[in-house]
Amino acid sequence: MESDEELIKRSLSGGSHHYGTLIQRYADYLFGLGMRLTGGNRELAEDISQQSFLRSYRYLKSFDHRQPYKHWLTGIAVNCFKDMAQKERRYTALLYDVEPSYSPHPEGNADFFNLIKPLTEDEKIIFTLKYLYEYKITEIADFLDLKLGTVKSKISRALEKLK
Repeated sequence: MESDEELIKRSLSGGSHHYGTLIQRYADYLFGLGMRLTGGNRELAEDISQQSFLRSYRYLKSFDHRQPYKHWLTGIAVNCFKDMAQKERRYTALLYDVEPSYSPHPEGNADFFNLIKPLTEDEKIIFTLKYLYEYKITEIADFLDLKLGTVKSKISRALEKLK
């Protein structure tokens, strides 16, 4: 099995079909992350996955080989989620009192979605990355472009809300 780094090198040297292997390797991971970040919204999770792969391919030349590809891809996915959430808030505000007709089918994650429901968007992201995906606080701070102390305080506040 070829390493991520080897597949990236081959993709950059004109073999874009090698990038398909990376997509296959991380598709389930990104979709799962998207499902958790969106509270089970399948369509939005799929959009996040697709946008993440598109952005990562577009900016593949800027990939820093000192970090794992999965780490870099996770940061892109978090940013895609934040961008899409911001767009959705903007459009929802235009609809005033109209309730969305979509009801997610979380398939076994209902307890998790109910648990994180009272958290803010940033707290949900941080909580999911820290406790489900076991990222270090420094990595989360890097993904979200936040200071270490800010991430720690958001984790603390999230845990207080969940007590």
